[in-house]
Amino acid sequence: MIICGIDFSAGSTIAASAAAALCAKQDDELLLVTVVQSDQPSAKGSAEMQLEHEAAELHRRYHIEVATRVAHGTPEVELLELAQTSRARLLVVGASGGSRLARRLGSVPEGLCRASTLPVLIARNGSGIQAWSTSAKPLKVLLGSGLGDASACALRYVASWPDIALTLAHVAWPYGEHYRLGVGQPMPLDHLRPEVHRQLIGDLGRWASEAHVGHTTKLAVIPGWGRVDAHLAQLAHEKEADLLVVGNHRRNLVERIWHGSISRNAIHEASCDVLCVPMLSAPSALRSAPQSVVVPTDFSLLADRAVSVGYSLLAGGGVLHLIHVVTDAHADRGLLLEQLKARVPAQAAERGLCTELKLIDGASPWLTIWQYASRANADLICLGSHSRDASASLVLGSQAQALLQHSRVPVVLVPPDREG
Repeated sequence: MIICGIDFSAGSTIAASAAAALCAKQDDELLLVTVVQSDQPSAKGSAEMQLEHEAAELHRRYHIEVATRVAHGTPEVELLELAQTSRARLLVVGASGGSRLARRLGSVPEGLCRASTLPVLIARNGSGIQAWSTSAKPLKVLLGSGLGDASACALRYVASWPDIALTLAHVAWPYGEHYRLGVGQPMPLDHLRPEVHRQLIGDLGRWASEAHVGHTTKLAVIPGWGRVDAHLAQLAHEKEADLLVVGNHRRNLVERIWHGSISRNAIHEASCDVLCVPMLSAPSALRSAPQSVVVPTDFSLLADRAVSVGYSLLAGGGVLHLIHVVTDAHADRGLLLEQLKARVPAQAAERGLCTELKLIDGASPWLTIWQYASRANADLICLGSHSRDASASLVLGSQAQALLQHSRVPVVLVPPDREG
């Protein structure tokens, strides 16, 4: 079932048509809901008559089952309650309504996107969805990806729709991405160097492959400063997208003030329809064993424990990147390389595991590890979490903490031997 909230304004009429077109395309039922704020019987009766007329027209045009309901109260509250208690899978509202009630915390669409446990479609014109429902053309969908869990939820949801032309777009901050990958100077501020663009396209493709999208998907990485939603809205306009899809973390008020809200701002910035998909708990799923693990070592006993654990995590045919961060420009690199080789278990080759030995110059161990793992497309980083040796620069707790704060790659921490 799809729920559509209407108030008989021009915007809500567009929303009703878009919701009906979705139902026709996906063989679903439609529930039209209007919320009256007056408790007068005449107001309810008038709303019922208008709803029945709208339902009959949608049934005639789209050949779908349309039910109606009149609720009393605040539109946002009533629609959210109905969405939570029904078996609906989508909530549709217009981009603008006829209510004159001003709200300090935002409009009804904003409130629904913030609090709804269902995906919310904000219909601005609906023409693309209507053409798609009649198989006149594919639905051109642009999905903004931050390469995280919220975007993954949005991708899984919209990937189940048939006949869509899907483009995944990632807005990259040039300075931040060049810094993360350890690309040397000069560091451009308004564009991505070719090697960085290739890296990010690969990252986006690998991220998308985990969702097992059945559609042919285009990938787009664009440089951008400032608000991500503004760049996504502009890209959606340039690509003439019918639908902009964004994931929604459903943060509380303090978090929204601190982090901002891409989904909230996209509602206002985009010229096309916008689909906000909340991040909800997904069923646990088995993932394949890691194929690429980075293990940094400073040749301490704790680092040796991490090397052993790192190899044990790898799947057959995987690669372990055994790295040492060289902080002394006068160090004997030949000796350091021999020390790395000495830590490769003899059984590694027998198990079909490959080893890459790397000496990397860097003043900050955690930053050097983070940058290398980003460039190597590592599945995991495995390192010691604390050292008893005060001279050990790599495995100090502060290094592990800094890496955890910045890394997109999962980090496995290996504690010291507590015996003795």
